[in-house]
Amino acid sequence: MSLVYITRHNENINHLENKSDYYQLLHNSFVGRPMKSADKKKIINAVIKLPDGKQLLTGSQKSEHKTMGYSETPLREPCEFLRKNGGVKWQRKRDHTCPKRDALMLPVPRLEDLKKEKRDKDKKKVNFIKKNVLCIKDAAAKWHPPQYIDFHTGTPRKLQNSGLVPQYVCSGVFGKVPCYLRAHKRHMLEACRMEQTQMAERCKFNEAPIRQLPPEERENILMGLKQHFNDVFKAYQAGSLYTDTISKRLRKSNLEKELRRLEHDIFLLESNPVIYVSEF
Repeated sequence: MSLVYITRHNENINHLENKSDYYQLLHNSFVGRPMKSADKKKIINAVIKLPDGKQLLTGSQKSEHKTMGYSETPLREPCEFLRKNGGVKWQRKRDHTCPKRDALMLPVPRLEDLKKEKRDKDKKKVNFIKKNVLCIKDAAAKWHPPQYIDFHTGTPRKLQNSGLVPQYVCSGVFGKVPCYLRAHKRHMLEACRMEQTQMAERCKFNEAPIRQLPPEERENILMGLKQHFNDVFKAYQAGSLYTDTISKRLRKSNLEKELRRLEHDIFLLESNPVIYVSEF
């Protein structure tokens, strides 16, 4: 086990070539070192022998020889495991303060007073068993619900919800529209009324003239739609059948949407010979 002694904290050994220069540097730094204490008795110059046989002059035996710790941490002996009084000592904080003698202390209650308070509390307790018995005696008799017996075992069954007596016909809501349907109808009427008012306002502000689409323009639009449909259909047929990538799937789905939209527009123009167009 070896200890490393640090004598100075301002050393620089990068530019030293041999050990003699290093020790000369230590000696020069020691000579020019200012004294820390004015007491000359405590200043002791010590000489330490190095492993290579040379001697090193230092300023003190305790404060100047700071170590970096053990190179190998010594372990405790097995016989010291869980030994009594070998652990960390804990001490309770002394934060307790006794009350001042000048302060008034509450008097200690007498035993007779405590017994009297207990007897008074027992007297105030309510006897719920006796109270319930009195309430049952004064209460009116309860009749069982109407029942019927139509089994050979004599088992009684409730007459209500059995279907033998007119139960729902006598109710006040029989034959009436439920409240949720009335509310839904009211909301629908309000929505239709609001939509009609909005359409009326649009017609007032946007009084755009309406003209009939001429047959020549209709035929030209229909021919252009068919030509565009043929081009999109050719691109769809020329596509790859093996859709293994995301780009191929998106391209195929977009072409299908475009074909459906063109089919709808062509069917609309062919099925309606008279078409009105707003110039707004």
